[in-house]
Amino acid sequence: MQLPLYAQVNSNTQVAPKSNADIKDVVARLQTLSTDKVIEKAYLHFDKSYYNPGDTIYFKAYVTAGERHELSKISGVLHVDLISKSDSVIMQSLILQLTNGQALGDFALPAYVPKGNYRVRAYTQWMQNSGSKYFFDKNIPVTGTSILKVTDAVKTTDKKIDVQFFPEGGSFVNAVPCKMAFKALGSDGLGVNIKGIIVDNLNKEVAKFASAHLGMGLFFVTAEDGKSYKAKITYPNGSVNTIDLPKADTKGMALTINNEKPGKLSIDINANKPYYLENKNKEITIVIYASGIVKTVKTLLDNQVIGLDLPTNDFKTGVVQVTVFSQAGMPLNERLAFIQNTDVLNLAVNAKPTYTANERAGITLNAKGSDDKPSAGYFSVAVTDDNQLQMDDNAERSILSDLLLSTEVKGYIEQPNYYFSAANADAKANLDILMLTQGYRRFVWNELLNEPAPAITYNPENDLQISGVMTTKDGKPVANERLSLFLTSSGQSLTTTTNADGKFVFRGLGFPDKTKFILKTENSALKSKVKITLHKTYSGLPVTASTQPVIKLIDNLPESTKPEVTNNVKIPQLKQGDVKVKDKNVYRTVSYAGAGNADQVINYNDFKNAVKLSDGLTGLARGVTFARGVPYLKNSLSFSDSKSGLVPMLIVVDGIIGVDNIDNYNPSDIERIEILKSANASIYGLGGGGGVMILTTRMGGDGMESNTSVEMAPGLLSITPQGFYKARNFYMPRYDVVAAPNNYTGTVLWNPNLNTDKDGNATFNIVNASKPGIYRMVIEGIDSNGNLGRSVYKYKVQ
Repeated sequence: MQLPLYAQVNSNTQVAPKSNADIKDVVARLQTLSTDKVIEKAYLHFDKSYYNPGDTIYFKAYVTAGERHELSKISGVLHVDLISKSDSVIMQSLILQLTNGQALGDFALPAYVPKGNYRVRAYTQWMQNSGSKYFFDKNIPVTGTSILKVTDAVKTTDKKIDVQFFPEGGSFVNAVPCKMAFKALGSDGLGVNIKGIIVDNLNKEVAKFASAHLGMGLFFVTAEDGKSYKAKITYPNGSVNTIDLPKADTKGMALTINNEKPGKLSIDINANKPYYLENKNKEITIVIYASGIVKTVKTLLDNQVIGLDLPTNDFKTGVVQVTVFSQAGMPLNERLAFIQNTDVLNLAVNAKPTYTANERAGITLNAKGSDDKPSAGYFSVAVTDDNQLQMDDNAERSILSDLLLSTEVKGYIEQPNYYFSAANADAKANLDILMLTQGYRRFVWNELLNEPAPAITYNPENDLQISGVMTTKDGKPVANERLSLFLTSSGQSLTTTTNADGKFVFRGLGFPDKTKFILKTENSALKSKVKITLHKTYSGLPVTASTQPVIKLIDNLPESTKPEVTNNVKIPQLKQGDVKVKDKNVYRTVSYAGAGNADQVINYNDFKNAVKLSDGLTGLARGVTFARGVPYLKNSLSFSDSKSGLVPMLIVVDGIIGVDNIDNYNPSDIERIEILKSANASIYGLGGGGGVMILTTRMGGDGMESNTSVEMAPGLLSITPQGFYKARNFYMPRYDVVAAPNNYTGTVLWNPNLNTDKDGNATFNIVNASKPGIYRMVIEGIDSNGNLGRSVYKYKVQ
């Protein structure tokens, strides 16, 4: 059968290095790999695991450089996309400014967004040199309810299950005991537990096997000359299938790794007799590569079995790669293992086990490194209602599983945090099986040793630029013409000149999103004869299909606790085009707004240049007047005690009741406004008695772009390019002053700027919710030396 990429060390595709015997070239190339081809990785810590429509998705980004996971100073810009559940469109796209490898961001979900699996993708321009391998890409479940159980998709239990076998080190050799790992996957990409027996070509049983964890397991078998072997597999539904094992080689060597004992890696090389006699006393070299460190061991094949113990104290926690080279420089065997060292930070939380409702608490975090010395680092903390946002610790992705494991292992990893949260012998053994079945390397030996390094296509991105093209009215480029860029707020200016193709660029910029500039053509004689087209700040990457299995969302919210809809308070879980209104305890669904149901529809282009939304709508919204941003229908009847006799219009934003003052909303964030009067507004009950103004925010398509330009005069443009996004602050209510709301969405605290000092200490405050139950605190981060840490602390509120 086809072996995994990392195990194909005996195939004819492997080519010895051109130097043919000089292992120094191998070492030199590996060292170059870790210095000249530095990789960046991204990890995003979210405030919670899944969301409801109308929620804000808060996150902190950590970007590391190199194989020692130090905070990156390579890139200064991070791109983060929110991708629709159909993998078809980027709903929102942020440009974040990285400071010491960190950035904050958020996405506001519309109240009407459908339930499903959305994705958040994060990457730097430098990462694109490795394709999408080191991008952060995560499914974000949006539930549509306030309580939800998240489970894996239903597993396949028939013969569609794919079972593969992986001999350790890539070699299954006659007369040498072999550790044979296996993995069974359903059509959904998730592990399926199987069992069975191994038989030879005479149908004699030689071994038994059964999955140890998520469809993975191992067994030992020794091949005999002239025999072949099959696996008789029993699936969960009782059906049986037979699969051939890989054919055993008549001569060869096997590589065995054991890392059960802390601080050392035991390596054994076992040659069968034919191979040993043919290669006796020839030199072999063992190359060990981990954390950017290269170690080599040379020895003579003077015995059929060669063993050595390698100290691992100077390796960081993570994947180590062991390769055996022949005297001719041919890679013969290879094995990946996971080293669990003491460099992972110890994060101690000093908090009480029990708090009272609404109690304000001061909490201390202490971070220590492997030597038990204080560690200064950068962390983020999220506190959630564990009853409302139930989550399996094992199934989560964490800063440890993402940066240390997932980016170093081929394929999807089911329950990635299990290997870090379950600190026991079974978890360690199952992690080793994962290395046997899914391990891969970031290079192929023949490419690394014999081919020139590929050219760097994407340079690090550290700032923003504003660019475009100047043409004549009929589209011909205008060369060597000066343009000036003015910052509206301060009058600061820059000047540049168009090239032969009429293109221009202002480089080295850093500005917040929605900053207004003036772009001016300096040649007054050309002002009325040229056209200036502004390019997007960043055009983005195409959306590719997700490689992660779909998370099945099971709504287990009792019908009696589903959110109610009152006539003038809230309209929950809207489908676009529908409103649910409660009338005499009976729900009825009616079509809302749209050209046939609204008295007037006003589109973004009609008010996009307005500073305030009320200014843009004054004189445009028929029969509507504004008082300090609050809209009123001029001829509305009074249903209140107000002296004016007018009732404010009901404001509905993305299907949910908003604030009266529409100037709280940025005009550039609104795609469409619909005015409903009289009969058309009656579907909102008494709340719509003064008329209804429906605001639809800009999502997808042209709506996600900040890049806009308006010609103020010939040769003079007002432009608003997309800039660095400024993250919203998480609002923590003062529950000791105002009673805690019962309809909060599960996140009690989100603090992305929790930094420990030189003594390893940091303090933060939390105001507990009024709802009794168990609360879960997750702290993640990284110190200045690239050591990672994660801590989960649970406490009770009563």
